[in-house]
Amino acid sequence: MALINKRYANYFNTRYNLSGHVFEKRFFDKVILSTSGMLEVSRYIHLNPVKANIVEKPEDYRWGSYLYFMGKGKIDQPYFNPSILLDEFEGEVDERVRKYCEYVGGACHHPKYVEKELNP
Repeated sequence: MALINKRYANYFNTRYNLSGHVFEKRFFDKVILSTSGMLEVSRYIHLNPVKANIVEKPEDYRWGSYLYFMGKGKIDQPYFNPSILLDEFEGEVDERVRKYCEYVGGACHHPKYVEKELNP
């Protein structure tokens, strides 16, 4: 990743006749050693567009994967396996999705779950 950042910075600085860092901070990595750590990283990623005032809710960010965790789409990619995170919550699949949504955004806005709350 550091090499990609360096090459892009060189390109950007050459193109716009600038010098110095292009990005505010250097890329850093940290090994995630636990599933609770993975949950924290997932929440951080889903809430970044909200904190940056790009969208109001994580599900409004169309380039993120939060919608797929909510069950509003399918990704046929081997690298995307939401069950790794959802399995950390107890209950049936619907309940685990609701708990994950609450963990990330405070509430799950999926119509299926709202309907369940209104009609127990």
